[in-house]
Amino acid sequence: MVLVITKCLECPFLRREGNERLCVIATPPMRPILAEENDRPMWCKLRKEQIIVRDFK
Repeated sequence: MVLVITKCLECPFLRREGNERLCVIATPPMRPILAEENDRPMWCKLRKEQIIVRDFK
């Protein structure tokens, strides 16, 4: 199975803690994602690329 991710809401590196959305791979780690940043934040390491996640089960 291959997933193509283009938005933060679909990203497997997104962590939700309460009402806060955090990016696991950001610098610094666990950087909050603001509400107005629905697609990808300007500081996203993967902004210029699509994120491809493969499931090798």
